[in-house]
Amino acid sequence: MKTTTTLQAIAAKLFILVAFILCMGGNLSAQNQIEIVIVASSHQNPGPAENYRYIVDKLKSYNPDMVFSEFLSPEELKQAISQNYYGAKADVKKRNFLLSKNTKTPANLSKEIAKAYASLNKFAYYHKTRMELARNLFLNYDKANAEYQFYVLEQHMQQKFGKSEQALFNKMFGGADSLRKVGLIRKNSEYQKIYFPLINELGHAKIYAADCQKYDGNWNKAWAKSDSLIKVMYAEAKSDTSSAAAQAVKAIQNYYKWAEQKSKEIDTETYGFMSTDLYAEYSDVVNFYGGTKFYDLPGYPKEAVQEMLYWWQKRNEGICENIIRQAQDKGAAKVVMAVGAAHRKGMEDIFAKMPNVKVVNYNDLP
Repeated sequence: MKTTTTLQAIAAKLFILVAFILCMGGNLSAQNQIEIVIVASSHQNPGPAENYRYIVDKLKSYNPDMVFSEFLSPEELKQAISQNYYGAKADVKKRNFLLSKNTKTPANLSKEIAKAYASLNKFAYYHKTRMELARNLFLNYDKANAEYQFYVLEQHMQQKFGKSEQALFNKMFGGADSLRKVGLIRKNSEYQKIYFPLINELGHAKIYAADCQKYDGNWNKAWAKSDSLIKVMYAEAKSDTSSAAAQAVKAIQNYYKWAEQKSKEIDTETYGFMSTDLYAEYSDVVNFYGGTKFYDLPGYPKEAVQEMLYWWQKRNEGICENIIRQAQDKGAAKVVMAVGAAHRKGMEDIFAKMPNVKVVNYNDLP
């Protein structure tokens, strides 16, 4: 009897332990879920900053744990510059500008950057420290956060500078006008108008880089091939208006006319339209020489365009992987990704197939 009672007691304890483990497993599964909002963004935002407050406020209410950007990580940017990728010349020009103004560069940039973040975390108004941080971040290939610090200096700190601090700012950077001229402050970028104000108001110290350019060589070759064949198609259409090429060109141009008229009805400053299926179709046609919509037209270079879109989607896969890896490392539950509008649909499709990832369309946010 005593043995039976003991066994029952042990069984009861095991039941409780198993129930606890199962419960914890359920909680861990819920905790590991990452919710992602991909904000289809415009790279040109010419309106006044207040015109974009709707977007900032909408995303601020969502309160993400991390905000990702279409910048390369420092490691990938350094490699891309060494391989002379398409944006390398502009970045080298910016580096040379900073080096020309600052002849003394710290021997250990990473150490100085960490020290600066620690100091600014304690007191945000160490202006000299922030100036050095902005410079050091860019020299250390962290372009995303360098631009963010230049935004903070120009928009939030400059009016608080003392005379000596303004003199130092001018000495180190030639003033805000010089920073704008060289492109370290891009006044109409989506970051300057939306995402830097967002992370500043959220109290985030950093914005995270997620772009992927390891397929850039393949993409450029596929793009060049498509571009060449599309030009051939247009030339054939011009020389023979009854040809298959002419029919394909006519269909594409009719779509362009419709899209141009449709675009006049859209409020581009709320970003809502760019997160719709209609815009995804429009974007593919405009950005990819007609894209999948015209694959089956006689005379259309389907295989070349397919190859181009394959490498585009490989880039999207790389961006998605970069987001998930960093979000998991930080234990983030909700993230926002700021990316060019042509990426949005492809990325949402990729994330939708991932376990423990929930995609929230921008238009479904309150």
